[in-house]
Amino acid sequence: MNNNLPKPIGEKGGGVENAFTYCLEELRREDRDRYLTLLFAPRPVRPVLAALYTFNLECARGVMAGGAQPVLGQIRLQWWRDALAPGAENTEQAKHPVLTLLPGDPEFVAQLSNLLAAREADLNGPPFATLNDVMAHARATGGALSALAAEILGAQQLAGARAAGTAYALAGMLRAIPYQLQERGFQGRLCLPQDLLVAQNLVFEDIRADDKSAAVAACLKQVAAAAHDELQGLNVGDAAISPLLHATLARAYLRRLAAAGYNPYAPNLGLNPLARPLLLLWRSLLRRP
Repeated sequence: MNNNLPKPIGEKGGGVENAFTYCLEELRREDRDRYLTLLFAPRPVRPVLAALYTFNLECARGVMAGGAQPVLGQIRLQWWRDALAPGAENTEQAKHPVLTLLPGDPEFVAQLSNLLAAREADLNGPPFATLNDVMAHARATGGALSALAAEILGAQQLAGARAAGTAYALAGMLRAIPYQLQERGFQGRLCLPQDLLVAQNLVFEDIRADDKSAAVAACLKQVAAAAHDELQGLNVGDAAISPLLHATLARAYLRRLAAAGYNPYAPNLGLNPLARPLLLLWRSLLRRP
């Protein structure tokens, strides 16, 4: 574990415990997966991890807010960009609970800014052209987030954490296909790139067509295979297990998707809320995410 975390971005004061409680509640309600993974981290570092994951949640909320009007999402993301800017520690923004806990180290803040930029691409970026573009986006979002978590923990195997987070992001993007339209519930750009769609003689409007379901499933299967490839040879070693547990969740979601014939509209693509923590506990005990 990293015992030398730098001074937080925002005001520390006496609100650290309240800020931690705030982050936990936000994650418990809207990002249950990451809430569960941070419970496998050492207690002293959980507040910082909770803040990191809540920051990511705020970025996702910005994307969702921009579903109908991208400018609304950009305004929310710009608020966070301004809060990370040098000199913002004396502003009202610095009092936000997330900033009370996040390290203020310039390199760390720069990586947070990169996460913001990657999320903003879901609002104003073009459709994914190739599978490599989809992979790059998954690495810049979920992969970078897990690598940052491993860095906070002082783990040496950042590449393994990045791979686990990338696979988890890809699985999430596939499950979010029903919401990857600019309307209520928008969750980012369609993760099926143009090259895969063209290969199956599909256009964007075909994604929901019943008579195109086999071709759509063929596209999903290729993205899922890329997610599986990220997890090949993943080795825990002496690394902290918490961020690597994203690999366990990714595998579980990909299995559910495969069982549904790679139909993104199939019911029950989620994981059993009671079995999910037991699965994570079992894999953490085995040290095999």
